[in-house]
Amino acid sequence: MMPFTKHWQSREVRFVGLIALTALLIALYLAEGMRLAGREGAGHRVIDRQALELRIHAGDLSDHEAEWYHPATPTEVGGGQP
Repeated sequence: MMPFTKHWQSREVRFVGLIALTALLIALYLAEGMRLAGREGAGHRVIDRQALELRIHAGDLSDHEAEWYHPATPTEVGGGQP
């Protein structure tokens, strides 16, 4: 019986090479994304609650919902028929 590697043709070697290259590119892309997400200002915002409350109490901001706010209706969220 011949070893398995002797049966590999060049197209199979190229296919495995493309799979390995794709996996490497995905890993590099994800690593770069994680590096960028770790930088200050790149992730979720951190809200300074004390500063926000100070602005509300100073009158710079209101402490009620916007005048145009209303609960969503089924047609607005895509659950109703047009």
